[in-house]
Amino acid sequence: MSERRDSVSQAQIIDYLIEKEKVLNLAKDIISMGYFRNESPIVVKENGRFHVLEGNRRVSACKILINPDLIKSSVKRNNIKKLLRGFDLGIIEKLEVIVAPSREEADVMIVNRHTGGSVVEKWDKTKQDRFLYKRFSSGETVDELADKLPLTKTEIKDSLKRYNVYMEISQLELGEKVLNSVKDETKFSMTNFERVYQNEKGLEFLGFDFDDDFTLKKQLPKTEFVKRFSRIVEDVVGNTINSRVLNKKSDTDSYIDNLRKLSDFDTSIRLDSKYNDEYKDEEVKSLPEKESKDDTKPKRPRPTSIKLFASSLHFVTGVGRIDDIFEELKILNIKKQPNAVAVLFRSYLDMIAYQFLKSKNGITTLRQEQIDGLVKGSDKKFEKVKKELNKMGIDVESLDQDSLKKVIGLDKVYSNDRVPSLREMLVFISKSEGLVPDGKLRQALGGYLNSNTKLLGHSEYNLLVHNEYFTAEPEELKLVWSQMQPLLEYLISEIK
Repeated sequence: MSERRDSVSQAQIIDYLIEKEKVLNLAKDIISMGYFRNESPIVVKENGRFHVLEGNRRVSACKILINPDLIKSSVKRNNIKKLLRGFDLGIIEKLEVIVAPSREEADVMIVNRHTGGSVVEKWDKTKQDRFLYKRFSSGETVDELADKLPLTKTEIKDSLKRYNVYMEISQLELGEKVLNSVKDETKFSMTNFERVYQNEKGLEFLGFDFDDDFTLKKQLPKTEFVKRFSRIVEDVVGNTINSRVLNKKSDTDSYIDNLRKLSDFDTSIRLDSKYNDEYKDEEVKSLPEKESKDDTKPKRPRPTSIKLFASSLHFVTGVGRIDDIFEELKILNIKKQPNAVAVLFRSYLDMIAYQFLKSKNGITTLRQEQIDGLVKGSDKKFEKVKKELNKMGIDVESLDQDSLKKVIGLDKVYSNDRVPSLREMLVFISKSEGLVPDGKLRQALGGYLNSNTKLLGHSEYNLLVHNEYFTAEPEELKLVWSQMQPLLEYLISEIK
């Protein structure tokens, strides 16, 4: 596994890959068709250890075949064990790998695999766009990327534009259903949105252009800009526009002409770059780099807004470690250390939620609710088993019920000292009017929990920690903070 950390176990990683990355299906394919050696995992050697940069799905599939007990689900585990009968594990105990000289050269091979001509699952557009955006933001030019990667300069430029547009979309105040669709990068079709802004009339209607660094230059008042952007997003999500509807230039022209006729939009507004100033407070401001005679690379703007929140903000809980973490969050550079900010912020949120519930005796209530739910589920399973046994002609009622539960593994005594997960605590808070009387705060928290945010949830957090190409975006972190700050202020005020 690549870059494992002590806080994430192999079992948790494999659990994620089974649930989200179809590793179990891949394992079954290996059993039925054998292990294909034409797509060897790509690794790099660092500090005397090999790290898998590409091929974690295949390596994990082999791991669970060699040791099926790594599979948490007993049903899935037993199914694999049955399929393994007669399978020669010797062919996967040692795997041939490609050792890349460096991570940079590994990147070239990985992109080549995922962008065409390979049996490896292709990246969706946004994954590829994020990868290129990271490289470009770190200082590589379009020319340099085109020299190293199997992509043309035009493809790279389109990718950078598309990613900046996607980030703009992800910050819109959309309805819950639409926002969830946008956050699901594998399903939201950026290609269909791209069809609109690549059309001359479409770009004019949306009211923006691209700067030299492929960021958006907005040319409409904020209210009008958001209104038009949101409408196109809703039409993409609702499948009102797709590759068939916008198949030709004339189709897109007609679609835009029809939108202009609607009373929803003020089409009398003339495009003007002066409106871009309305967005300055929300965007990362830039200062020019100091000139260096020795530096031959083009200069990137240096961001001045590099913190998650203003240094003037003070949250004091009275709990030493929590307050220390808050002060550390102030220091971290969100541009250079987005992953550290994400992990630390999640820990901070976890501790705040726990202390708040503890102060309200909510932890005890939450634990009891969970135990009641588990007991109810166990009883339901037991009744189902009894029903099946009765069908087989077995007089279940004549049997000792406790002994029967023990035999079928439903005699577990649930402990009330388990620490609830972050998601469990936040869901409990969002549903409790007694804990948070302000309905708007609860509603905002509920919307946040239902979004596809990377900072929450067992699977998303594992992916953030261990996956080489799943990173925390500064813009997303700032958005999460802005959503959660009012709730945090309330929770902290109640802890004191």
